[in-house]
Amino acid sequence: MKVPKALEVAAGVLLVVGLIAAGLVPIPVAVLSIPFVVLAARRPVLRRLAVRNVARRPRETALILLGALLGTAIITGSAIVGDTLGASIRRSAFTQLGPVDESVRSNGPDRHDEIVAAVRSIPAKGIDGVLAVNSIGAAVAKGKLAEPNAQVLETDFVEARRFGGDPKATGIDGPTPAAGHAAITADLARTVGAKVGDAIDIYAYGAKRSFTVDRLLPRLGVAGLHYRFGSRSPNVFLRPGTIAEMVAAHPGAGAPPISMVMVSNAGGVTEGAAASPLIAGQIRRALEARGLLAQTEQSKLDLLDAADAGGKNFTQLFSSIGFFSVIAGILLLVSIFVMLADERKTELGMLRAVGLRRSGLVGSFSLEGWIYSLASAALGTIAGLGVGRAIVYVTSGIFAGDGDFALELKYTATLGSIQRGFVIGFVMSLVTVVTTSLFIARLNVIRAIRDLPNPQVKSTRVVFRVLRVAFLLVALLLTLAGLSIKSPPLVLVGPPLVALAAAAIARRRLSKRLVDSVASLFALVWAVVCFDVFRSIFLNPDISLFVVDGVVLTVSAVFFVSRHQQAIGHVVRRVGGGSKSMALRLGLAYPLARTFRTSIVLMTFALTMYTLVSITLFSSVFGNQIDQFTRDISGGFDGRVVSNASNPVSPDAVRQVPGIGLIAPLTTVGVQFNIVAKNKPGTEPKFIFNGLAGFDQSFVDQGPPSLGKRLPRFATEADVWKAVIADPSLVIVDEFFLQQGGGPPESPVSPGSLVIARDPGTGADFPLTVAALADAGFGQAPAYMGAEGVRRIAGARAVTNVLYYKATPGTDPQALAERMNGGFVANGVDAVSFRKIVGDGLSQQQQFFRLMQGYLALGLIVGVAGLGVVMVRAVRERRREVGILRSLGFETRQVRRAFIAESSFVALEGLFIGAGLAIISTWRLMLSGAFGDGLHFSVPYVQTLLILGLAFVATLLATAAPAQQASKIRPAVALRIAD
Repeated sequence: MKVPKALEVAAGVLLVVGLIAAGLVPIPVAVLSIPFVVLAARRPVLRRLAVRNVARRPRETALILLGALLGTAIITGSAIVGDTLGASIRRSAFTQLGPVDESVRSNGPDRHDEIVAAVRSIPAKGIDGVLAVNSIGAAVAKGKLAEPNAQVLETDFVEARRFGGDPKATGIDGPTPAAGHAAITADLARTVGAKVGDAIDIYAYGAKRSFTVDRLLPRLGVAGLHYRFGSRSPNVFLRPGTIAEMVAAHPGAGAPPISMVMVSNAGGVTEGAAASPLIAGQIRRALEARGLLAQTEQSKLDLLDAADAGGKNFTQLFSSIGFFSVIAGILLLVSIFVMLADERKTELGMLRAVGLRRSGLVGSFSLEGWIYSLASAALGTIAGLGVGRAIVYVTSGIFAGDGDFALELKYTATLGSIQRGFVIGFVMSLVTVVTTSLFIARLNVIRAIRDLPNPQVKSTRVVFRVLRVAFLLVALLLTLAGLSIKSPPLVLVGPPLVALAAAAIARRRLSKRLVDSVASLFALVWAVVCFDVFRSIFLNPDISLFVVDGVVLTVSAVFFVSRHQQAIGHVVRRVGGGSKSMALRLGLAYPLARTFRTSIVLMTFALTMYTLVSITLFSSVFGNQIDQFTRDISGGFDGRVVSNASNPVSPDAVRQVPGIGLIAPLTTVGVQFNIVAKNKPGTEPKFIFNGLAGFDQSFVDQGPPSLGKRLPRFATEADVWKAVIADPSLVIVDEFFLQQGGGPPESPVSPGSLVIARDPGTGADFPLTVAALADAGFGQAPAYMGAEGVRRIAGARAVTNVLYYKATPGTDPQALAERMNGGFVANGVDAVSFRKIVGDGLSQQQQFFRLMQGYLALGLIVGVAGLGVVMVRAVRERRREVGILRSLGFETRQVRRAFIAESSFVALEGLFIGAGLAIISTWRLMLSGAFGDGLHFSVPYVQTLLILGLAFVATLLATAAPAQQASKIRPAVALRIAD
């Protein structure tokens, strides 16, 4: 019984609706698939054509899917990396804050009770808990094992468990520790090897006090309270009043305790943070009404915002870098469908001749492409889960460590990211396929049946002339708009588009080759020199600009080469033996005749090699700068000694260490900075934590870090340092000042910029003027002020707990630092040489570069797969020609050599175009100062040649099978069979 078409259509639509309801297919994919489901149901002939073409050559279909799915895998994997980083940071909301939504900080306990009373006086609506906590930093030891940067806290455990309304979220268990007893976190217990019943020693304010561990607490909520998100909370909880006793025994020996009032908003751990702006405002008003100085922070909301920003940054980084591979996958699809059309030209012509309309032809190709798109998107999403897991695994090692900023990454893949990757991959493939199908369907029936090429006809229609002029006007407007608003992408892309539009107009009257060559050369030169011509616009390049620049360079270069392929082929033939090498001449004939196909494959390889070689060059350039970076951050010193603010090491004690030549003390404190120029009207200014170091003349005499830009009134660097000591309103910051995330220096400030320093303990603001930029950002340098200026801002909280040291001749600075670490455990000393600081930073950076190289290798897979598909299709398309050659006496090895020569020619062109452009582009970027001043460019020839060699060997392996298949074609069979 024949099923009515209406029922077939209804069944197809119901199937799509069912898949949506089951959550197996995202709604956008399902909606876009409805026309194809309807087409398949209503046009069984087109459906059979599409399914037959997909199924009849499974190996080639697998290659198509491989090339198409990688784009989806890259997009999905990038999103998953962002999910993982964001979720790992957000996990700190549970493990290191718990119910804490806002915190109020003040210096010392003097008016702490008044601050607590003021916060408790706020109407209870929206607030479900207030908790008082005192804190100091101290060294904690058990025998020979020590934690130099532990956090000692005291609070009432009964109130802590009630805080926030959910005892399980606080991590607090049992009663408040008794006198002489302590509760410690499991993180601290692992570090010092302590267990319940053991005695631990706390060093603070020049004394040692011992406590018995009576319980272990998890890293959760109040128990895990920590303000630098990470994977450790080395906390010790004591009876309230114990810290005050320590301070009273040795007053003035260290920085005063930090008194905090924790506030919990109504709602869950993350949900309550939404009310932070409102609650924080109420707290500030309550404190101002009583004349109390304290700093109110939106702790939970700031952490969640940092998690979102970090996740987005990582997603953008990997998506931008992977975009080259995505483009390569799109080009592969275009190449495949163009070749499919050429291979089936006679078949398509016959179908058109027997009555198939052009729309039916488009429908058949589109339906086949829809099947490929759906399958590749599904497989690519699955592959993306694996890609994301691999990246997270490698990245976990980069983030691993025991420092304050160590972060434990746990693989997280949200449904939204998975569906987004599926949708984007599907849409990209589908749009590519449908667009290509529309182009393919414009064939001449008679010429298609006879397998003749379509004639090149110049369009004289007025509409095309108008479109060319409109294109030129739009390109000009984009260029002018980019210059007016100082948009780097528009300034980079605008002029090449103008050249392309002008070439499209001029081609009607001038030589096509000449016009296209001039336009492509102009675009190439512009993409290289624009960073110097408009240095101010390209001062802070974003990673996406690197992508745009690479696309402009490669497209322009391939366009130029495609217009001169005959000349290039002539040179290759002359070098390869001239007319005597028949295999080489035949191998070059096809790519030189099919310039469009050749250009697509060239662009695939060029894009891939551009990114791979560029990352290799960046890695080499930065990896070779250890000496320069060390000189920048160290000045005349060899290393630094950092000790606990509550028990700082004495400069005299450090001077007695054998191997110490001289030292310079720095008075340090953590403050919050705001860049005035970045504040938006009507919004709360954003303050970011940064270290502030006060220096004296001894620091300047030995040689401080080198400076870059400075105010015009200072003739020398020495004048800057001298003026900053004398003027407490001046500050020196580095070129990475307040930059969040990686990448080149964003330079948010310049000499003369106004910044605000806020004391976190009082909330008092101090306006400061940037006197100069230091070249010390690589070592996470603080902002520099005169010591008196720092004390003016922070008062008693500013202590001399950082010492810069110079080793005596013949002494290893790092070995000296390690001896000090073991000799001043009670002071929590963390000494390190500047060379090790730079070396560790560069090592982490190199790990990221290697990760990028592995990630970009996926694009090489696309390129190799693309060439493999092209060669497989080329063998099938030219089997008659091969049969004729074999019947005329062409030997098997000559056929094999011809196909290998063809693939080698295309691959080598793409490899050298990409590598050459990467070297030129990276060289200009380094010289432009976009990544900092003083970088020395060099080419790692061994690594670059190794990459080129491996890529070339991969292409030979991919084309070996098609070449061997072509060489085995039997003449009689090839001339007789139709398929």
